[in-house]
Amino acid sequence: MQDHYYPFHLFAATFASEADAQQYVYEQWEPEPPADATDAEYAAWEERNPTWRLAEELEFYIDSDFVELADDLANVISQIRNTDEGAQLSVTAKMFSHFIIISDNADAIWADRRSTASQARPVMRPPESTATLTYLGRFN
Repeated sequence: MQDHYYPFHLFAATFASEADAQQYVYEQWEPEPPADATDAEYAAWEERNPTWRLAEELEFYIDSDFVELADDLANVISQIRNTDEGAQLSVTAKMFSHFIIISDNADAIWADRRSTASQARPVMRPPESTATLTYLGRFN
């Protein structure tokens, strides 16, 4: 029998709306400059984009392909192998409106922005709570 549970880090937060949650969790891009933009204008646009509040606040370099936003706690719990952990989470996390799942693999969180070494790998610092997010732990 194949194990369909993958390891992940779970964060929780309360956002005013789904749009606010998406703006926080996903990369945001300004509209691309027009075709007649100068090289300097285009370079400035590239420097500003994308912005990504989740990655900035966690202070990690993250691959967005490994990030999932969920607003249904039952769905999140169904992704946890250990039923005791899921049961505890159903009590401790019910006050949050949204959940952020980040895969726990070397390609998901691939470097630490706090590190003094250039893009230090492997990432040694565990994720932690921030002003916006509550870190609920690593599962599976």
